[in-house]
Amino acid sequence: MKTSVGWGIIGCGDVADRKAGDAFNEIPGSRLAAVMRRDAEGAESFAKRHDAGSWSTDAAEILSNPDVNVVYVATPPANHLEYGLAAAEAGKPCLIEKPAGRSLAELLQLRDAFLRAGKPLYVSYYRRHLPRFQEVRRILDSGVLGEIVSIDYRMSKRARKKNWALDVAVSGGGHFYGLAGHMLDLFDFWFGPLEYQGSVVKNAIPGHDAEDAVSLSFSAAGGAAGNAVWNFAASESSDQLIIDGVHGRLLMRGTSTNGPVRMSLDPKARIRVSQTKIQRWLADARRRLRLPSGTSLRFSRVDQPHRPLLEEIARDVSQELVRFDNLEAAIRTATIVDKALEPYYGDRSTDFWKRRSSWKSLQAAASRRNQGPLPEQYQLSSEQVRQFEDQGYIAPLKCDAEWSSLVVPVKKGRNLHLQEADVFRVCTHPSIVRRVAQLMGSRHFSLFKTRFVVKMPGSDTVVAWHQDVGNRNGGFASNGKPVPTVAVWMALDKVDLSNGGLQVIPGSHKRLIGNYNRQIRSELVETGALTPEEMEGAVPVILEPGEFIIFHAWLLHHSGPNTSERRRAGLNVRFAPEGYECEEEFQYIPLECGDVTPSDRVFRNAVWRDMEEPDAAGSVPAA
Repeated sequence: MKTSVGWGIIGCGDVADRKAGDAFNEIPGSRLAAVMRRDAEGAESFAKRHDAGSWSTDAAEILSNPDVNVVYVATPPANHLEYGLAAAEAGKPCLIEKPAGRSLAELLQLRDAFLRAGKPLYVSYYRRHLPRFQEVRRILDSGVLGEIVSIDYRMSKRARKKNWALDVAVSGGGHFYGLAGHMLDLFDFWFGPLEYQGSVVKNAIPGHDAEDAVSLSFSAAGGAAGNAVWNFAASESSDQLIIDGVHGRLLMRGTSTNGPVRMSLDPKARIRVSQTKIQRWLADARRRLRLPSGTSLRFSRVDQPHRPLLEEIARDVSQELVRFDNLEAAIRTATIVDKALEPYYGDRSTDFWKRRSSWKSLQAAASRRNQGPLPEQYQLSSEQVRQFEDQGYIAPLKCDAEWSSLVVPVKKGRNLHLQEADVFRVCTHPSIVRRVAQLMGSRHFSLFKTRFVVKMPGSDTVVAWHQDVGNRNGGFASNGKPVPTVAVWMALDKVDLSNGGLQVIPGSHKRLIGNYNRQIRSELVETGALTPEEMEGAVPVILEPGEFIIFHAWLLHHSGPNTSERRRAGLNVRFAPEGYECEEEFQYIPLECGDVTPSDRVFRNAVWRDMEEPDAAGSVPAA
């Protein structure tokens, strides 16, 4: 006996509207029973347009509705785990929009829940059901292209305005994470399971930390080498797939639209048979494929692309079938995506997303805390501004944050502001950030690096004279030109020369030294880049606990051994001007301040902006 299928939608937004809305009631034995959206007006409008039985602003009403026996979750990925688990608990089959979670870990949680419930879970990778992609499968299965040697896919799109899709805590990643699954699922459909070989991930657009360019290498089940590139920071858009076999090539333009499928066959390509057999073979291939070599096959637009998948789900539900092949394929795709993004994000566990969400809250709190008029106690005097411009640093300044909790224990490592809320609050306190803003001459800039630096009593560690430039310290923009950053070094203990405190050379920020090996302590002296006279002018930075120095990243500085019986601990914080991201591995946290003074944009004047390129000797003359 067949069961009538009543659909309930949680999240009736644009995707559900355009790709599936009309299909629910057009499929035999299927109807749209109820829809939910947090916006009451939007929910009611969707229900009226698509003849839904009822609408609501509460997902629980959809899950408990007796007329709903299959749930379609079409919210942003941050809610997929919550609503999917609720559907499993309610004992109802579920279709979840791709990506099914913010990581493979979340998808596996969903799988386990539905396995326990004995109900099917589907992921909306619908393209493999569409005619043009079915035709490609038929072409490949026919063998007319011969053994598949390589797969090359490239998608480029112009940069888009920031929205929830670029909020990693909501979407799970950037546009790659949201869209790449479609092509990877097709590759899985056409060639069998893929094996990850490597990836390069980049963020090129300031203002968000999601990936926007990914190059992925993989191998197909038959041994074909695959390479795919997704670029969402391109100057122009393109979308092209090339599949090369030993006997021919299949070319598809516009994989996400309805671009043509074009095939070219070479009768002489590695076919060691007689001419007569070649002719018979080609004629038979063309007859079976209805696609003469060198011509294009075009397909009509599919207005409701989800419909074939919805029809399959409706058949399963009506017959009470429990299949997981769609889910298994989605897991294979999610595995590849997670491996591709691991070099950029690291471990994408559930705890990771909880931390990401907390960072967003902390960031919002920091921006609120730093709004409004500039507090008088944090206004830099004209003498201080002049000192920064002429000498490259200001010290000592007092931090008014609750920093004492950071002292014990002192945790080593980088980017601790992304792991410890207390570190984040100290780094973004107005006593630090409002002063940085004045030197930047901008309300907008980024926090991008934090680390604790510790020298225990008796430590013989010496940090050589250096400028904070180069790949490790974030001194260059993506185009290779030097970009200055602002460094804050805050003392957590009393710091002086005896326990390995900083020394700086005033005014040395006005010339940029070229590449050199920081591990060779004497290199700058031996090469003449740093003269004995300059070193004689070095100034010790003596700080009480809670005091800090703020200095230009190009200021020559170093620290000696700790010859005392006292620990020397400090917190090193880095800020970058708006629009600059100096190294890919760092997570850039945008900050916003209120009114900024002075108005003459000290940091961005000619001293920094009009520097010449380093000469052959590695030096840059002063402006």
